[in-house]
Amino acid sequence: MSETFNVYKGVCVKYHNKDKKVSKGALSALTVSALLTVGVASSAQANDEVVFASWGGSFQDTLRSTMLEPASKALGITVKEDTTNGIQDVRAQINAGAVAWDVTEQELSTCETLKQEGSLEPLDYNLIDTMGVPQELINSHYVGLLAFTKVIAYRKDKFGDNGPQSWADFWDVDKFPGNRGMHGKVNYNLEAALMADGVPVAEVYDTLATDEGMKRAWSKLAEIVPHVTVWYRGGAQSAQLLRDGEVDMIHMGQNHVGYINDDGVGVNFTYAGATMDVDCLLVPKGAPNKENAMRLISEMINAETQARLVKAMPFGPANSDAFNVGILTDEQAKRLPTFPDNFAPQLLVDPKFYIGQLGELTEEFDTLIQQ
Repeated sequence: MSETFNVYKGVCVKYHNKDKKVSKGALSALTVSALLTVGVASSAQANDEVVFASWGGSFQDTLRSTMLEPASKALGITVKEDTTNGIQDVRAQINAGAVAWDVTEQELSTCETLKQEGSLEPLDYNLIDTMGVPQELINSHYVGLLAFTKVIAYRKDKFGDNGPQSWADFWDVDKFPGNRGMHGKVNYNLEAALMADGVPVAEVYDTLATDEGMKRAWSKLAEIVPHVTVWYRGGAQSAQLLRDGEVDMIHMGQNHVGYINDDGVGVNFTYAGATMDVDCLLVPKGAPNKENAMRLISEMINAETQARLVKAMPFGPANSDAFNVGILTDEQAKRLPTFPDNFAPQLLVDPKFYIGQLGELTEEFDTLIQQ
C-alpha cells in the first residue's frame, strides 16, 4: 500500500511546471524529525518499506497513482512519501546523520552537485533495469526520471504558423517584430545566445568552456536584452504572459503550450534549439533501505510506468520504450519532448557547467538585464 506523510500538506507545494516553485519555508530538520517521529499506521517493518520524496502537490498525486502505488503492489513493499524542497533537504539529513529518505526526485544539477559532494549512494544496476533509457540519462549515482523542455513558443494571431523557428529568428527583431519574454535566470540564456550566434547544438558547452566562448555568449545576449519585454521567473507566469498577449513570443516550458491552446489561444512552438532539462532519481548516502530504493527506482523507470506518467502529464519519458508499449497514442507520443524526432534538435543541459560558477554568472546576468 502507499502511505503519505501529511506534515507539510497544504504548506509545502511545488507546482511541477518545472519553473514555478512555492517555497516551503520549512526546515529540513523538521522533515527529518517528522519522518523519524510521526507515526503512520502500518504493519510493515523497515525491510518491507521504502521512503520516497518528491515535489508534492498535484504532481506527486500523479506520481502516486501512476508510479508509486503500482510499484508498491509489484514489489510487495510499503511506499511512504514525503516532500522535498531541493538540495538543502538532502544535505540536512546527511549532515544530521539521520537520513530518512531512500529515494528522492531532484533536478539534474542537484543530482550532479550531490554526487560531486560525495552525498549519494552509487546505484546498483544489477537491481535497476535501464532497458530503454538513453545512456545520457544513466549515471553511476543517479538516473533520469522525466524530461522537460523550454521551447520557443509564439502566438499564432501574430505570426500564423510562420513564427520564429530558431534562436537566430528569435534574435531577429526586424524579421520577427514583437514583444519577447525570456527566463529571468542565467540558466538556458547563455546557451540560447550561442545558438543564436550560429553555434551548433552539439558544440554549445564546448564553446562555453572557453573564455572566448563565454565572451561570445555574453556579447550576443546583450544584443537581445533591450528587446525583451519581460524576464519571467515562474512557469505559470510565462504561460500567462503568452495567454494574455503581453508577449508575442517566449522561451517557455513545452508542457504549458497545450494548456494555453486548450484555453482557446492559438500557440505554436518549435523544438529546434529547445533546452531540455531532466529530473532524476537518487539515493542519499546512508539511506536506510538501499535495496528497496534500487528496486523502486527500477519500477519507476520501466517503460510501462513511464508511459502511464506522461499520459497523465505532458513531460518526456526518460525511457524511450514508453512510446512502444501501447499506452500512448501516436498523437500523444509525437507531442512529447523525448519522442525521437523531437529529441534530436534539442540541447540537453549539461549539469556540470554551472557548478562552482552559478553565483558569479547569476550576478553578471542580473546586472546585464537590469541595464
